[in-house]
Amino acid sequence: MLYKIRKKGMKTREKDYSKKVFRLIYILNKLDTKKKVLSWELAEEFNVSLRTVQRDIELLNRAGFPLMSMERGEHSFVEGFSLKKLLITEEEASLLSLFYEMAKAMGKNFEDSFRGILRKVMAKGAESPFYIKVPKGSKLNTQFPDMKALENAVEECRKIELYYLTQGREKWFRVDPLKVMFFDGIWYLLARVDGKDWLLKLRLENIRKLKALDKYFKIPKNLQTVLDESVNIWFSEKRDKKILLSIDKDAARFFKRKEYFPLQKIKKENKDGSLLIQATACQYMEVIPTILRWLPYIEIIKPKNLKQEIVEIAEKYLKKAKKG
Repeated sequence: MLYKIRKKGMKTREKDYSKKVFRLIYILNKLDTKKKVLSWELAEEFNVSLRTVQRDIELLNRAGFPLMSMERGEHSFVEGFSLKKLLITEEEASLLSLFYEMAKAMGKNFEDSFRGILRKVMAKGAESPFYIKVPKGSKLNTQFPDMKALENAVEECRKIELYYLTQGREKWFRVDPLKVMFFDGIWYLLARVDGKDWLLKLRLENIRKLKALDKYFKIPKNLQTVLDESVNIWFSEKRDKKILLSIDKDAARFFKRKEYFPLQKIKKENKDGSLLIQATACQYMEVIPTILRWLPYIEIIKPKNLKQEIVEIAEKYLKKAKKG
């Protein structure tokens, strides 16, 4: 089809192709807007034979557009498919079909290669087999207008000065901006106070009057480890609180599959299916919300002061519940 063609024949071929492109655009537009086409109506519209229309439909089908025929001579896209989902126009879709026909005429290797390209285009707007639930959070750009300046300061390891709104007052800080973090739907700046070792987690929405300085800092060597070991915002550099927990057999399967606590390890699996697990926290608030969530399927073995804290929280809740 694409082998040597005389110049006289070339004009005829170009004319034929332009007619075919027009027909394909028209058919795709009809499929995308009116949801179905009839072969005999198309033949009358184009003033061509029914077989020509059938070849056009077959070309679209072979090119990868998902067509179906509920009745003889009636064609439509499969339910849910739309060119709008693919982010391509009818013109682009028709050209893809035509290019497929050309590639097929050049041999199997070209046809297979072009099919690969088509699959990528066709899959772009398709429904993904995966669903990932991410907590809703504040919109970074609109909620924090100094984002670019902060991002540059983090990348360049440049110290910054800022005012931070806390308890209704603005407090001045000079800090080393280490990372911008997203935890549980909230954006934070992880920072180290100038001249100190302890870490701050500053909510971006509460940062005021940010200013980058001509002074620089060194990134802590253990920063990535600290972040990797975190499970929520309550982490710090010092992780030294050992916690021993008993997990009921009815909840054990969940703790086998997922680490709910920092540095979680299964110490023992009992015959009844229950587990003894160990965790290492920076502070008790790093584990308290998770423990409360898993009551009554979890029991604190050690330390006693953490166990007492959970008991006090539960008693306080029960007292309020009885009053209500």
